[in-house]
Amino acid sequence: MSPRSPRRRPSQRRRSDFARVRAGIGEVLELSVGEPAHGGACVARDASGRVVFVRHTAPGEVVRARVTAVQKNLAWADAVEIVSASADRVESVWPQAGPGGVGGGELAHLRPAAQREWKQRVIAGQLRRVGGEALAEAVASLGGVHVAPAVGDEDPSDPLTGRRSRIDVVIDEAGRAGMHEFRGRRVIALDDMPLAVPAIRELGLFDEETPWRHIWKPGERVRAVAPSTGAPIIVIGQDSYAADGTRIDVDTVRWDVPVAGTLESYDVRPSGFWQTHVRGAQVLANAVVAGAFGADESGVGRAVMELYSGAGLFSVPLARAVGETGRVVTLEGEEGAVRDAGENLAAFHWVDAFAGNVDREGVVDLAGQLGAVPDVVVADPPRAGAGAEACQAIAATGTPRVVLVSCDPAAGARDLRALTEAGYTLESSQAWDLFPHTHHVEMVCTLTR
Repeated sequence: MSPRSPRRRPSQRRRSDFARVRAGIGEVLELSVGEPAHGGACVARDASGRVVFVRHTAPGEVVRARVTAVQKNLAWADAVEIVSASADRVESVWPQAGPGGVGGGELAHLRPAAQREWKQRVIAGQLRRVGGEALAEAVASLGGVHVAPAVGDEDPSDPLTGRRSRIDVVIDEAGRAGMHEFRGRRVIALDDMPLAVPAIRELGLFDEETPWRHIWKPGERVRAVAPSTGAPIIVIGQDSYAADGTRIDVDTVRWDVPVAGTLESYDVRPSGFWQTHVRGAQVLANAVVAGAFGADESGVGRAVMELYSGAGLFSVPLARAVGETGRVVTLEGEEGAVRDAGENLAAFHWVDAFAGNVDREGVVDLAGQLGAVPDVVVADPPRAGAGAEACQAIAATGTPRVVLVSCDPAAGARDLRALTEAGYTLESSQAWDLFPHTHHVEMVCTLTR
């Protein structure tokens, strides 16, 4: 071995440490906190005027925050000491999602009503900055942004824990179930998951001596699902297990959703996508059906196109609303979801569910399958949004009505801008807090030609 080798690696580590110090990583700043920003942080400025995005705080607070990342003239930090607290601050319902902890609970230190106000301010800001002044004024003319609680979440004294019907965890090297630290690769073992429904918390996944340790392996990803009908299911790799650890064969789990006066039932793969909040599917499906046909308008005989249709949450009530004299065609990129949708739509022979990319070509092809100008197009894109190309393709169908579901304020604002610039006018805009204790929010907007 070269005599230089033992000295090279320590010197490299020192240079790395010096670089971090020069960048200010780990520095503690005293900051006066301003407006909430998209992504779960608030905006502040340090003594030099540099913008610092601070997590685990609230507008109006004075905090001491430890810098966690620096990029050019921006910095990110965690509030580690509260000098002057907001009246909205409460004891965190999920301390392990606090500074230095896991992601997924960045607003757990605020009253639920304050969380909704936070999200209102973020949506309004994104509509103006990303969507443009015209879009912001259109929303203001409709009464402005309002984030409502989900059905059953209206009690102001309710801490809104126990709402998640599905959680995903990863197993650490010691065999404990946990989650990754915020923007990091390290797995932090969880003591509990207070946001999960009781049926999941009672599985013992986070117990120190959990029996599940004999079933799962370090590095595996584990999903726990508590459907509205039946017992919870644990998915480890390709295998499914009952609550007692018995391996079971299960293709789908059942979700019952009251929509437009009918209790709809859906069979979805345990690994498939479904709304996480116990009543999230109910809130969104009713909003979409109302937006598609209007409060006093019948859907009978209408032609409907649905994009990003998933397992058929919206497809089923839309099909029921248009009836046998109507027509519904759907497009979804994930083939497993399309198979689920096919089963859920089996009773409606006037519906066709297609698998394919939701892009310009896909929308054109779907319109050809419909064989008519759609009376309404429903789109529920992923977090990145539909994008300008898909929005332009929607407009090119000639549809007089679009219902857009958005789970990201910035992406939603971009899509709304693209649609309004293509000739549509905003008719209604609604938002719900279906992800308490996080920065996530769902919007449903209806536009007319």
